Amino acid sequence: MASIPAIAHGNARFQITLAAWLLFPVAALGQAQGQAAFRFQSGFWINLHHFLYRQAFDSATDKSAASMPSARAQAEAWNRALDYYQTAFAGKDLLQRDMAIIKNALSDAGSAASLKIAGLDADLTAVLEAAAPAYRARWREHDLRNRAWIRRLRPLLAEHERVLKGRLSSAYATAWPERAIRADIVFHANWAGAYTTLYPTRITIASNDPDESAAESLEILFHEASHVLIGKIREAISEQARSIGRLLPRKTLWHAVLFYTTGEIVRRRIPGYTPYALRHGLWERAWPDHLDALEAAWRPYLDGGRELDAAIRELVTGLAVAP
Repeated sequence: MASIPAIAHGNARFQITLAAWLLFPVAALGQAQGQAAFRFQSGFWINLHHFLYRQAFDSATDKSAASMPSARAQAEAWNRALDYYQTAFAGKDLLQRDMAIIKNALSDAGSAASLKIAGLDADLTAVLEAAAPAYRARWREHDLRNRAWIRRLRPLLAEHERVLKGRLSSAYATAWPERAIRADIVFHANWAGAYTTLYPTRITIASNDPDESAAESLEILFHEASHVLIGKIREAISEQARSIGRLLPRKTLWHAVLFYTTGEIVRRRIPGYTPYALRHGLWERAWPDHLDALEAAWRPYLDGGRELDAAIRELVTGLAVAP
């Protein structure tokens, strides 16, 4: 769950018809039911891209076409695509600027019949279009999983979206975006399971965790959306550290604040819910000394008993060390 600024990641006739029938209602229902904060999409091309990226670079994944359709031409095209990804994207993270441009273009392409109008590099376009027939055998399963993720989340959004938007905007001292945030649901996302790129704001979330509850999906979604809200807090933390001439033990204090804030606000809306970072041991692994500081300095701010400037000053002072 991370973000960096970025600018703008079967039968063919049946597949295109199915995509056209399914894709529109996902976005339209969100608007019709008052869920205007997000515009969900399960698109063929962005799913293919992430699936290839995962197979190309995950050492635990079978990189051959053995689990794909056995037709020789399809297997060869799939292996060529894996070779291309291993060469073209070696050492590249999905959050990098150029990867975000590719991801956004594929998101915009949705489930179109062709990538010719996407404006991508000709070699990448050819590789993806050649690999597409092999992926269609998996696509139906992935698409259904993506849509099940969206469908399971929709009742919680209907109940909590308005309040969560207001409380998060207040906590981060930043207005919620006026336009709905695009959220691409993919079977595989990145190593963290979700990530966000900015300018424009686009969220990518994986649907493949069978142990993820609907409430946890809700936190993940609003965690990712909070990346567009955290800017003022992030700058204030850095400025406070500079003003006292100290260093933070980890440069990602702002991200710890984001995890804590979003998780706590969701917890307060859903009784009995355990925030993501606590449930998955993230505090112990990533910020072993931060949780106590957040409880002492940041929780009173969320409770309304402390001003933002004072909370940031106490938080940074309690964690920063002499250079």
